[in-house]
Formats: sequence, C-alpha cells, structure tokens
Amino acid sequence: MMHLFTKTAISLVTTTALGLAIAITTNNLVHAAEFKFNWKGDTGYLAQGSFNYDTTTAPNIISEAGSGATNNLQSLSISFFDPLNNLINSFTPVLNGVSNYSFLRFNFDNTTQQIFGPFDVGKDDELPGDTWLNNNLALIDQGFSNEVLVREFGFNNRDAAGTKQILDLSNNSVQVFKVPEGSIIIGLLAVCSLGFTLKQKSIQNPKSKI
Repeated sequence: MMHLFTKTAISLVTTTALGLAIAITTNNLVHAAEFKFNWKGDTGYLAQGSFNYDTTTAPNIISEAGSGATNNLQSLSISFFDPLNNLINSFTPVLNGVSNYSFLRFNFDNTTQQIFGPFDVGKDDELPGDTWLNNNLALIDQGFSNEVLVREFGFNNRDAAGTKQILDLSNNSVQVFKVPEGSIIIGLLAVCSLGFTLKQKSIQNPKSKI
C-alpha cells in the first residue's frame, strides 16, 4: 500500500511539474511570432530556416544588421542543402537576441510577412565549410557589396582551402511561412498528456524490476 502511495505521489509531483513548465512556456510563447523560410536556386541548392520575435515590442519592419544585440529578432537559424537534399551545413546567426554574424542583413515586413531588401544569412569567417545566402543586388544598392552577379540571390560556400565558391544563383525570392499560433503549445500539452497516461498505466500494472 505504501509503495502504491509513493508511486501515486511521484506521479502527481511529476505531472504538476510538467504542468508548471508548460504554463511558463505558454506564457513566454503567447507574444512570440515564429516563421519559417526557404529559398531554392536554379540548379537545386536549397536554404531553409526559421526566425522569431516578440510581437509586443516589434515594429512593422524588422531590420537587423551586423553582430551584437539585435533590435527585435530573438532567434534566426538556417540550414543549407545540395540538389540531392544532403545537408551541407547549419548555423544559428541569432540566438537569444544576439547576432554572432558580422555580415548579417535581414529585413522583414511583418504586415505583408515578406522578406525584402538586403539579405545575408549564414556564416562566413573565411573558414572551410562556411555557407551563406545573400541578396547581392540589394546589398549593392545599399553599398554593402561591389560584387556583380547575373542573378539576384547567391548561394555561397567556402571550400576546403577557404576559397569562396558560388554554388547557385537565382532570382527566386525567399519565401516565408508563419508557424500556426499555438502549435508548439499543443505539442507540449500532448507530451504532458502522454507522460501522465504512461505513468498511470505503470501504477496500475507494476512490473518487477529485472
């Protein structure tokens, strides 16, 4: 009887802890807007990423440049793939409201939900494996680049020697998709519910430890 009581108590504590964690997370996510984006080059190279920001403090135009504390972005990540969908590399240029990419250029209109203007996202420390996607024509217009390309966007990489390669070019724009509100919270609730169900089954049908 005491053993069953102990298991029940542990179950209640665990469930309560999960519930509190979800409540805290939910409170933090209520005012967060999350988006996913992708870009595909003319020869099949692909960039996919995501970003988020606090809707309570963000202006209509989210604009970020360079390294250091960001104006609005809380996070920004990107992954690069070859035409066979093999991962080339992944980076997180912005984490917890701080940019670690000195060449970062990011502009987003949260009214139209479109990325526009100068765009440079990825990593480039002139090291092998560095990969980034940029809107070269917009960067030229803003005085950030003097490189002339035949297409608007360039998919760039550094080889084993650290030499820059242009792997793909395209006039395709970066497409943005908003993550449905509440989807993360629903997922957390589902995990909590499953954990509680399994714990209840374990109490009702205890097995000897082998």
